[in-house]
Amino acid sequence: MKRVEREGRVLYVERHFGWSIALFGGALAFAIFAWIRPTPEKKELGMALYYGIPLAIAALLALVRARALAIDREEGELTVVDRSTFGRTARSVYSLSELSVRLVRTPPQGDFGAGTGSMIWIDLSDGRSVPFRRSKGRDARPEAARLAEDLGRPLSVVDRARRA
Repeated sequence: MKRVEREGRVLYVERHFGWSIALFGGALAFAIFAWIRPTPEKKELGMALYYGIPLAIAALLALVRARALAIDREEGELTVVDRSTFGRTARSVYSLSELSVRLVRTPPQGDFGAGTGSMIWIDLSDGRSVPFRRSKGRDARPEAARLAEDLGRPLSVVDRARRA
């Protein structure tokens, strides 16, 4: 998530623009392959349509999906705005006094640290949790500490054991 400070507020914004570009690139690659390497049976065109159209649709859906968290310390509120793939927008407002930040870490598996990952959660006082960010292969503690500092709330770290 990208962090921005504006007018006394801290904004965290997440867009899936990179995924959108990658998926559009895959759809374009299938179309170019079908155009450059045609055969009399036109099986490549069928493959391009079979794989390319779903990739293009997924790219469009990723392009319009976005999520933002606005922390207003003066008002004591956290506003979470989720824009879904079909343009619907869900907005939730939480009091900062009801929140805490939890970092769940999974230890490395194997010789090279494969499977290492962390998940940062914003926990509500009523037992519900709002996912903030998943982090694979790197230490998410500084990011979780920064979020806890921005919220003015405590950070708890949970080390989860790897299942065998």
